[in-house]
Amino acid sequence: MRPLPVHPARVYRSSGIHDPVLRRGYETCRRATRARGEIEYAVSLLLPPPLRIATWALYGAGVTVDCLADTAQPSDTKAAGRAERLEAWISAFDADLRDGRSTDPVRQALIHTMLTWNLPPGFMHTQFEQLRLDVHGRRFATWEEWRRYNSLVTTPFVLRAASLLMRVAGLSTEPEAMASAVPDAAVAWQTAADALILTDALVDLSEDLADGHVPLPQEALDEAGVRRADLLDRRSTPAFEELVRRLAERARGWLDRTPVPPVLHPAVGIALGAYTDLYRLRLRAAADAPGALLHRRPALPAGARLRVLLPARTGAALAWALFPFPVRPCPPPEPAGPPAGLAGAGAARSLTTEARPLATEPRPVAPPAPHPSGARPPRLPAGAVPRHVAIVMDGNGRWATAQGLPRTEGHRAGGDALVDVVHGALEIGLKYLTVYAFSTENWKRPADELQGLMHEIPRQLRRITDGTEPLDVRVRWAGLRSRLPADVIEALVEAEQGTRDRTGLTLTVCLNYGGRAEITAAAAHLAQEAVAGRIDPASVSEHAFARHLHVPELPDVDLLLRTGGDQRTSNFLPWQATYAELLFLDTPWPEVDRRDLWGAIEQYARRTRRYGSVPRIPVQARPEHRA
Repeated sequence: MRPLPVHPARVYRSSGIHDPVLRRGYETCRRATRARGEIEYAVSLLLPPPLRIATWALYGAGVTVDCLADTAQPSDTKAAGRAERLEAWISAFDADLRDGRSTDPVRQALIHTMLTWNLPPGFMHTQFEQLRLDVHGRRFATWEEWRRYNSLVTTPFVLRAASLLMRVAGLSTEPEAMASAVPDAAVAWQTAADALILTDALVDLSEDLADGHVPLPQEALDEAGVRRADLLDRRSTPAFEELVRRLAERARGWLDRTPVPPVLHPAVGIALGAYTDLYRLRLRAAADAPGALLHRRPALPAGARLRVLLPARTGAALAWALFPFPVRPCPPPEPAGPPAGLAGAGAARSLTTEARPLATEPRPVAPPAPHPSGARPPRLPAGAVPRHVAIVMDGNGRWATAQGLPRTEGHRAGGDALVDVVHGALEIGLKYLTVYAFSTENWKRPADELQGLMHEIPRQLRRITDGTEPLDVRVRWAGLRSRLPADVIEALVEAEQGTRDRTGLTLTVCLNYGGRAEITAAAAHLAQEAVAGRIDPASVSEHAFARHLHVPELPDVDLLLRTGGDQRTSNFLPWQATYAELLFLDTPWPEVDRRDLWGAIEQYARRTRRYGSVPRIPVQARPEHRA
């Protein structure tokens, strides 16, 4: 039986998916799901468009990555090449997820689904771990090992996927809460996951054997008197056929002990019921021709498949008509183009009421000036340069006092240091540089020092952004307007507007900034949105929260550097710097130049970034210096 006709454009449009790259990613996942997941694709068509495309992304992305790992290259040595490609894709996914967007269509569709449905960052890693073991070959000695692996790796993925459907019922989306909402839910989901895994192990046996893998526990083979060598040679024996029938009966029994929870939306209950019925058909197909499993994947009987899906389609359509889809997912911004507007300093500093200059021809930009010593940036391996460096520019006043100078002279010298560091950031290819220029606590300083600071900051900004051929630097401002002089606000706004089209380096100046104040303001904006009914509090995710920070598109900090000898972060970017590598220098800021930045980046390049995981790809070679 042919599947229902699908009009992708209509499905994506009704789901609010308009960006062409994002559509291409979802469409790739849809096709992968249809080609590989006969049951998953058929059941997805029983769901409303938002849940349907989420199903395609979760299943299709896994299929896409699995195919990537399974595609052998001439240079591959056994599984090494496949494992390396898999790890490269996973590492790229992790980096893209932290940024909230990707240039790879499949990763973008997967990230969009995870952010839309507020799935935790580690959600896909359970499936990635399964793919890793597939590359090297999963071997289980006993049923106990097999079940333990499922409970740690496979079942969490099933629970998280099921949480999307539970959300339709108005229940908490957390699996832990699901267990308390539905009696014996944890045992039921584990039993269901075991049944699905065992079924897939049987029907995918020919593909696993082609890779030299036997996915069944050795204990099961020994009990049935089946030799592993016979399986790898594709020799069917009466013992093997009896083993298949027994395992199919076992999986069917597990499915029969897993009733569909009665508290679900009726249409979702119909979809889950159809899913388990189709898996029963798959088990019957395997048991009816056990010897064929050694050579091909069995197809579902067309007539029986039709008898399951026709009433399911009718029932689901009626249920959705009577009980419309009650969930409004919280989609992240679509990835096409740079973020619109100037979001620095949050909604409280929106420029919608400010006059924007008329569009003019972009001014030519100048390359960074060389360092007076002739020093050149170090040559680093690909990917070793951090994307975002944040600096606490500390020690200006103490440096001036040690020189017998007024503290204001320290801030002037500190401004010169910043300009040189910006040149060095451009030279080494840094994309984001954020500096702590003035905190909300710095208002406690003497009036003459405050006056000098408020004069020096705009002057140094003009050195970077103005001139006949300014630097290729886009300036952003993070902070609060309150208490800042009007001319300083004007200089910051002009710098943002005048550099908004530059693409070399994004320099974010944290002026009148406090990290806790930024987080508090973001929480207040989210609360206002919830009270107004524009967002569902249950759909608030980390990325939804981050959209209300002063500079929403600012990526996470990779390296946080502080000069001046103190070893604390002083309320600087607490949200963005959660996973930052920390480096503290005794050198006061006025004595710092681009060479110190390069040295800090070299130290960063030698560190291992794990984000709670374990590195799977060998660490790159140490940086090489240019002559």
